Amino acid sequence: MKRISTETISQLAYFKRHTSGSTPFCMHISSPNPGAHLVIVGGTHGNEPGGVKAIVQLHRVFRNREIALNRGKISFLLGNPKAYEKDLRYIDSDLNRMFVKQDPSTVEGKRAAQIEAFFEDHDDISALLDLHSVSIGDFKLLVYTKDDSANTEFALKLSSIPLHFVFHPEHMPGTLIQAASAHGIRGLIVECGNHYAPQAVETAWQHILTFLARHHLIDEGYMLQETTPAIITFYESIQAIKPHADFTFLIKDIKTGTKLSKGRKYARDDHGYHVAPQECHVVVPSLVVKPTDDDAGFLGRRTVLKGKWCRTLNSE
Repeated sequence: MKRISTETISQLAYFKRHTSGSTPFCMHISSPNPGAHLVIVGGTHGNEPGGVKAIVQLHRVFRNREIALNRGKISFLLGNPKAYEKDLRYIDSDLNRMFVKQDPSTVEGKRAAQIEAFFEDHDDISALLDLHSVSIGDFKLLVYTKDDSANTEFALKLSSIPLHFVFHPEHMPGTLIQAASAHGIRGLIVECGNHYAPQAVETAWQHILTFLARHHLIDEGYMLQETTPAIITFYESIQAIKPHADFTFLIKDIKTGTKLSKGRKYARDDHGYHVAPQECHVVVPSLVVKPTDDDAGFLGRRTVLKGKWCRTLNSE
């Protein structure tokens, strides 16, 4: 059994102490001036601490009035507190796949119902930022759905990260950003680096500030001052990698961007081999895979945009 760190205990206690309203582990800060209502989420997966650390740090900054909230309201949500306490991705099932399953018998099913109720009770929310991290490698990635072209524009206005994973809803059903979208809320996932990389907290912090500044809740001087990348790499999902018992990847050092030729065997489990259906690339493979996981990563098509195409996307 993993030992709970004093830092984790402190962060959970902080959320409990400052929670207000009917949603557990949800903190709010408001300005008397009207403006957008934004939601920032960390710890949707309990073994991804960077976003939670950045949220606690920023909440303290606002409480100490080191940054002024000029207008609007911010809700800070700890996605899966029970999993976060145990430093586990999830307890019973992946919270970031639970928003279509409606299973109140599980820890994540109950938490998904609480978050859905939060969305229903707050019809003024305009956007949501969901902070994550990766288990293999140490890279940054923007993740959003393919079903709305405005999602790309939204991502480019918030971040200069040049790596995007655009997924079809049927390949990753039940995510938090899809649940938000059903309530008219624009959502974006930011993978901030490796789970335990110190810079993941800084990346989360910078994206939160840019998110708030873009919506005019804080001064624009807090935004990331970075130019549009000269090259943007898009991976578009073609299928999820569905694991069964005894799942293992067959490729040494597999990572996001690993290229597969059509027909290549890239993994196996007790159902047999996983074979690439076409030339494609592996996207966000999981370091540890359990039979209860909804997916072990994804396969995707890669598109690279350069020069003026990147600038055109960012100016649309």
